[in-house]
Amino acid sequence: MPGEAPRVGAPLWNVVVGCLGGLVVLSTCCIVSVLLLEASPAAVLMGGVLAVVVAPFYAVFLLWLDPLEHEPPWLLLIALLWGAGVATLVGGFSTLGLNVIARGLFGVSETIADGLGSVIFAPVTEEFAKGAFLLFLFAFARHEFDDVVDGIVYGGLVGLGFAVVEDFAYYLTALATEGLAATGALFVIRGLLTGFGHPFYTALTGLGCGLARSTRSGFLRALALPGGLAAAIFFHALWNGLTVAAAATESVALVLVVLIGYPFGILLPGALTLTLVAIVAARQRRRDVYRYLEEGVREGLAHVDDLETLTHPWRRRARQVRVLMTLGWRAFWLRRRLDIALVDWGYRRWHRARGDRLPRYLAAFELEALEMRIRHWRAELGRLQVTKVS
Repeated sequence: MPGEAPRVGAPLWNVVVGCLGGLVVLSTCCIVSVLLLEASPAAVLMGGVLAVVVAPFYAVFLLWLDPLEHEPPWLLLIALLWGAGVATLVGGFSTLGLNVIARGLFGVSETIADGLGSVIFAPVTEEFAKGAFLLFLFAFARHEFDDVVDGIVYGGLVGLGFAVVEDFAYYLTALATEGLAATGALFVIRGLLTGFGHPFYTALTGLGCGLARSTRSGFLRALALPGGLAAAIFFHALWNGLTVAAAATESVALVLVVLIGYPFGILLPGALTLTLVAIVAARQRRRDVYRYLEEGVREGLAHVDDLETLTHPWRRRARQVRVLMTLGWRAFWLRRRLDIALVDWGYRRWHRARGDRLPRYLAAFELEALEMRIRHWRAELGRLQVTKVS
């Protein structure tokens, strides 16, 4: 139709995304239904508020780590819901199954089986379940998974979704069995002191996936992904082991380690390290995008003012707002889509220079398709500007 951007079909990709979205919605509904089955409305309301009150701050922090590239909101939402639904169900039932096997097949006591479940089974099954989404991105959504920054962001959001649902379950249990004061103390520990635990663990898996995606070294590529997953399992198991040991021994020293040592000795330095890695990687990608946009200027695909504007997110947003105020919503939409496509084009040029070409089912996101849409949107935006002036 006239006025529409040229399209390059990607039917297989659309089917995959639809199935993935349906899976996460169905599993999220299942886990929420299980949690709400025997809970009172007051407990649900209070537990829900406690579970989500700090989550937006962690989400904003994770998204802040990737200011240059616009990640699709629907894919970010799927990452969050994957952690909340799929990973919670798979991790929980897998841990339960391993507990049953340990008791029945090996004849271990219930106490030992519970300890194994907390310290070994749960970290392994939960991190594998959360990391499965990152493996999906790594294998099938290469156009949206560029480097360590994407790995940290998507991994952190998967972990955040998992943490919200897990904390909700803990709060409901505490409200039903121990009362309001104990629930408040639990919120301080799980929500405030160690609320970044699950995002941190899965961000490590994402970091490994990102290194494997962006490095040219075959040796590093082979080690990065399993290394990131192993680090996630280790830190998860360390936290679970400390809490189990503190509860079993009632040691003041271990309690202090749980309340102070782990949050400020592990999670805070870990978050700062991830931030530093993301900032360094983002600056490098900014330089790469700038360099390829210079080529785009010479090819007539980009304008000179795009060089500085697109590589500085606040300038980009300011220009989009100016377009909205002067030319209206249609022009704003075109300007925004054009900016996103130009940055994506720079990333694709970077990947193409490294020998990476997208599979056929992602042809809609390849360089040639992006160039078609960029030229179309720029021409339409130009017509709107001329019409406004005249």
